[in-house]
Amino acid sequence: MQILVLYGPNLNLLGLVSRGDTRLTLDRLNQALRRKAQDLGVELKIFQKQGDAEASKIIQRQRNRVEGVLLIPGIWARTGHLIRETAAVAHLPLAVFHLEPLKGPWDYHKESIFKGLAVTEANGITPEDLADFLKSFVASLTS
Repeated sequence: MQILVLYGPNLNLLGLVSRGDTRLTLDRLNQALRRKAQDLGVELKIFQKQGDAEASKIIQRQRNRVEGVLLIPGIWARTGHLIRETAAVAHLPLAVFHLEPLKGPWDYHKESIFKGLAVTEANGITPEDLADFLKSFVASLTS
């Protein structure tokens, strides 16, 4: 099974807004996802894009190669209409995880445009939260 993981704009800058002893970075998130994927016997294709047109192209190109899309949208939760339409047209199961670091502007889940399209949606702040979400998404695809 292959899952497309797609991070939205500015999520490559997480280290600048996270605080505490453990700095939250895209690399730490990816490490947690890869460990969990290995445990689950799942292959991940991971991309981080700034523009919604780039993200839409990724979904289009991967639509016949993956069983689902795990989207960490950031601002796209409010502005990603092109991504929403592409995911709907591609008929791929979509899971949306709203990452909420301890400080920063990422509280977009409150008005997510993916509500109603996503098969599952959740919020979290740690790499483990994201890895657990991947596990539940994969379980929903295999049941």
